[in-house]
Amino acid sequence: MRKLDVVGTVMEAYRGAYSHFLDLVKLVWLPVTIYIIANIAQQAFLQRRLEELQQQDPDSLISVTEAFSLPIVLLMLVGLFTWPMIAVAWHRFVLLGDRGAGAVNFHFGRREAVFLLASIFLVLLALPAFLVAMVSGALADPVSGDTALSFGLAILALVLAIAAVYYSVRLALLLPAVAIGEPLNARAILEITKGNFWRLLGMIILNMLFIMVIAIALNVVGALISLIPGGIVVAIGLQALYIILFQITSVAILSIAYRDLSGMNDGMGMSGAGDVYDR
Repeated sequence: MRKLDVVGTVMEAYRGAYSHFLDLVKLVWLPVTIYIIANIAQQAFLQRRLEELQQQDPDSLISVTEAFSLPIVLLMLVGLFTWPMIAVAWHRFVLLGDRGAGAVNFHFGRREAVFLLASIFLVLLALPAFLVAMVSGALADPVSGDTALSFGLAILALVLAIAAVYYSVRLALLLPAVAIGEPLNARAILEITKGNFWRLLGMIILNMLFIMVIAIALNVVGALISLIPGGIVVAIGLQALYIILFQITSVAILSIAYRDLSGMNDGMGMSGAGDVYDR
């Protein structure tokens, strides 16, 4: 059974992001541009919408249906369909050294569709816990509800949530696998990730900690620069840089983990490809 090197995986992802940053952005510059514009616009629309609802009724709780207006939903859909184009291209770059077929790589084909389905599948793993928690909350009223049943359902929701986290972490390596053309085989991924849950989780947490530090630094710099006339453009650019860096490192970490656990770097894995990210 292979063991994942947590620190080594994260460090390689960041070294690769530094040395191949321009290559990765150039590879999918058009979907990246659309994705970033959609994300920044979505955040701006959502913030404005929340402020409007808060001003209308400061004491009321804001529901999801109220917060997500049509423009926000449309921008979310834009991000939903451009992200697979970006992620698949980056996974293939890291794992196979694939640099695309031309200057403009804007393509949503079978690999991107399977990648999107795999992503949705990972998100849906949390759906049972969410639904049980909703029912538990509805029964929590001490006057009209069944508190004993509510407590039991709350425990069940917690168990389901833990199971969802466990399997979503292990099955996250489905994403690099389908990106390079492997079949959507959850059993194969569970086999190669056996005994590596805590390492995979540690890898994700370590990356999040690094990203938080980078985000704080960029936010401070952006806030200072935005005070200068014309500095708002630079501040927006820093926000775009953060989005790109976060996505690159997240993709690279999953790719490297898949490469090492599947044995691609020694020619013994599912695809037999070598290590190309550091080249």
